[in-house]
Formats: sequence, C-alpha cells, structure tokens
Amino acid sequence: TVTNKAVVTLQPNWTEVYRGETITLRCEIKDGGDTEWEYEWRTTSSEKPSDQNEHSITSVTGSHSGDYRCKGRKKHTQHSSTDWSDPIKLTVSDKPLPVLTVSSSWLSAGASVTLHCSIEDLSAGWKFYWYKTVPEPSGNFYYRAKQLPGSSSWTEQDSYIVHGQTHTARYMCRAGRGDPEYSTYDSEPKFVWSAGQFVSFCLFLNDDKQTVSSRKVN
Repeated sequence: TVTNKAVVTLQPNWTEVYRGETITLRCEIKDGGDTEWEYEWRTTSSEKPSDQNEHSITSVTGSHSGDYRCKGRKKHTQHSSTDWSDPIKLTVSDKPLPVLTVSSSWLSAGASVTLHCSIEDLSAGWKFYWYKTVPEPSGNFYYRAKQLPGSSSWTEQDSYIVHGQTHTARYMCRAGRGDPEYSTYDSEPKFVWSAGQFVSFCLFLNDDKQTVSSRKVN
C-alpha cells in the first residue's frame, strides 16, 4: 500500500442533490505528483462507475443514492495502491417545490409588495426567477406566465420588490442552479389585490369544471 490518500469529491458540491440534476464524482489522489494512476470504485448504490478518476451522472435518480469510495493503483505496478478513501454519501431527493409568500395580499393603489421565494435546501447556488401571471387575450380565464422586469428576470436574493402596483396580479417564482441549469417546480401562485378594482378570478375544481367569482377591492 502506498502512502498517498484517495479522496472522493462531488461536483458541484451541493449539500442536497435532486432528481434530474447533473453531478460528477471525482477520485483525487493527494500528493500524487506526476504518477499515473488507475482507479477503482466501490459503491452501495446501483451505479457502477468506470475505472476513470471522474464519473458523471447526467440525470440522477433515487437509484444513485449510496456511499461511494475509491482507491488508486499506480499504473504498471500490480500491488502498489492507496487505501480505500473515506466514503462520500450521496442522497437524492425529490425535485423541490418552492413556496412563494407576499408581504401583503391587499394593497392600496400604487403601493409596493415584497415577494419571498423559499426553498427547503438553503445551500449556495440558487438563483430565483419571478413571474406575473396575466390573463390570456381570449378571455377564457386562462393565465400565462410573464417574467417580471429586471436583470434577466432573476435574482441571487430570495426576495423581489414590485414597486407601485396598480392592478391586481398573480405571482409565481421558481429557483435554478448549476450548469446546465437545474430548475425547481414553479411555486403555487399568489394573488395580490390592488384597491379600487372590480376583478374576476377563476378557481379550477378539476379538468372540466371551474368556478368564476368577482369582487370589488376597496
């Protein structure tokens, strides 16, 4: 056994990994210098990494959850290898659903509202996208999402201020991270009512029934 230390790293180094994300497991030999190495992996998951120092998974699933270890062996030398690395534990969670909250659901005309998008995993790397849903021109009570104005309509902060709202609006958010970018589900929408309007809104009960209501916002 050689004295060099094998270490497994995960890139990106998220504290949580979600179904559909792209990750790379890497076996690094500390103080390996210019030595040429062959690699061997051991895992408790159903994944079987190759004999390379890197192993990429383009769309992780629950079957990839487990412990991963590796070791290195000097090329052309049958019995000169490192010890097995300490395990790195990969846990794959379901795709997250962010939760949108608003500072107020009832505004006076021209007031501002703060949107807050929360996600259970607060590790670094998330950026947040902000949407306003507006009625389709057909008038059939269907809505389409329109990105709110801003720098590419995303922020690194989990809050967004809508200044001077004058019309009742329905907002949504989602989060994304990584390259290629991985996106969460869209949040459930939130209505923010603006004073002085007579507005109609639609509640979808199932695929073929809907209830339409109207109210005056004072």
